[in-house]
Amino acid sequence: MGRNSIEALGGPSEDNRTEKVVDTAKIVDVEQQHSISIAEGNDASGSTKIEAIQAVWGKHGKLMIILALCFSMIAFEFDNSTIYTYFVYAQSHFDQIAALAAVKTAGGLCFAVLKPLVAKLSDVFGRGETYPVWLLFYVVAAILSAKSPNYESYAAGYMLHMFAQTGVNTMNDILAADVSTARQRGFAVQLQFLPYVFMPFTSAFVTEKVVNGIGWRWGIGMLGIIMPVGLAPIIILLLSWQRKAKNAGYILNNKITFYGFFSELDMGGMGLFSGGLALILLPATLAGTLNNGWKTPWVIACLVVGALCLVALPFYERFVAKHPFMPTRYLKDLNITMALLLYATDGLALGVTHSYFYTWCIIARGYSIRNAVFITAINRAVQFLFGIILGAALWWTRRYKWFIFAGVAVRFLGYGLMFRVRNSSSSTAEIIVVQIIQGFGDALVGTCSFVASTVAVPHREVAQMTSLAVCLSTLGSTIGTAIGGGIYTSYFKAELVKELGSNGAAALIASVFNSITKALPPMGSPQRVAIATAYNRIMAYFTYVAFGSVVPGIVFAWYLPNRKLTDTHNLVEDQEPKADKAIMTSN
Repeated sequence: MGRNSIEALGGPSEDNRTEKVVDTAKIVDVEQQHSISIAEGNDASGSTKIEAIQAVWGKHGKLMIILALCFSMIAFEFDNSTIYTYFVYAQSHFDQIAALAAVKTAGGLCFAVLKPLVAKLSDVFGRGETYPVWLLFYVVAAILSAKSPNYESYAAGYMLHMFAQTGVNTMNDILAADVSTARQRGFAVQLQFLPYVFMPFTSAFVTEKVVNGIGWRWGIGMLGIIMPVGLAPIIILLLSWQRKAKNAGYILNNKITFYGFFSELDMGGMGLFSGGLALILLPATLAGTLNNGWKTPWVIACLVVGALCLVALPFYERFVAKHPFMPTRYLKDLNITMALLLYATDGLALGVTHSYFYTWCIIARGYSIRNAVFITAINRAVQFLFGIILGAALWWTRRYKWFIFAGVAVRFLGYGLMFRVRNSSSSTAEIIVVQIIQGFGDALVGTCSFVASTVAVPHREVAQMTSLAVCLSTLGSTIGTAIGGGIYTSYFKAELVKELGSNGAAALIASVFNSITKALPPMGSPQRVAIATAYNRIMAYFTYVAFGSVVPGIVFAWYLPNRKLTDTHNLVEDQEPKADKAIMTSN
């Protein structure tokens, strides 16, 4: 890696300070008994601090970090598996179900595009210093949403909650990648999601009691208390170890100018990336609700400007940005490019098929809140459970390419079966089986794609690549949600009119279109059957899009290099010329 200035304890006075060049400065990870070079420079201060922490964390430091990550994920997954149910009922409370996809798209966009920013901040300031920022967002978001007197206040709280979620989620992934070798990467990252295997099913009982009892506002509010408890151990461990490392003589302070700060964050590239996506995805989601649809002037203007921003992005990153968040050299690496494309298209398919899946379970199938949460969560629960098993398999086999091929095949099977089961005649068991198959395929593609991309960069770029990989996966899901929202707002009302016929009063159609709790006819009635038929047709459109999005996965998987995972942190630095000198400064 690079070099690092290390301040020695004691010694002569300031005037007699001298510099001497020695062989590579190294620190020893006591648990792993191997040497780690400390990197230099503002662009890698986050990884530098982690390497310094590894020098002082003791025999069980890695285990303590993993346990703290798992504890934080219990709180995170409780939030993640309950908050979206509360948000659906909040949308319904404000008569805004039709805008659900637009809000989810905006939130998903923030969740995706802020990940590179989170990674950059963690590199500039350090991992331990960045966690409390996102915790503050959690608390403020919970208060704002729970006390919201109108839809605008609620939506603002929702967006702040997305800021908080993406911050914590990204930091956890980065930290897991920081402390794992290439072989361990899949297992380490997936292990932190172990709470999600059971949390959605336990939280389903909570959400049902809350929604039918104290209400969605209290459900959101109590998360502002739970999250600080869940994140406290990881924050305390990181900051205390950093203090210990500083006392041991490692320089951990990172001095940076105002200009340097914005240069490090690549604010120009971030602006083009996030602005371009927002200007395309949000109008695409909302177009169906407008009188002139896609012909609305401001929609056309947003799409054109957004497209220009995205076209300008690679040129800006190549010729202007000093610290690009998306270096163009990544595009020349098949390992990175193919893995990220697989990750993104897999996310798109998942996003479009699940954009209105929960509401379909409630309205078309008549499931209770608890059962709808159960069925919706099965996909992710299986994904993370099998992801842990797959991570262990990658550790043992040291290969990932053919696992991805198997994942693409499973995804084809899953979406093919989805055509059959997302209707009124299928049994609950059939729906669950398809969710399980999809979760199995998601685990294969997602886990291996993450490993393939993050082992292809040096440690100083692991935060950047981790955030970029998860960003593109989430972005794919957001695009899928936007497509689902566009289909829903453009076609669902027309399908309702067609299926309800003379029974389709304007008030009923408007109510079904915008709410899942108001004026729903009883299950089995002609009106409810017609509503379910209209919903089933919309779900079929979603499945067409998903099936098409996984087709390119065959090509991406074929061209993905079949590299062997090693016991080093990544597969790049052993191939790079090593910096064999380091500067040690003594007083």
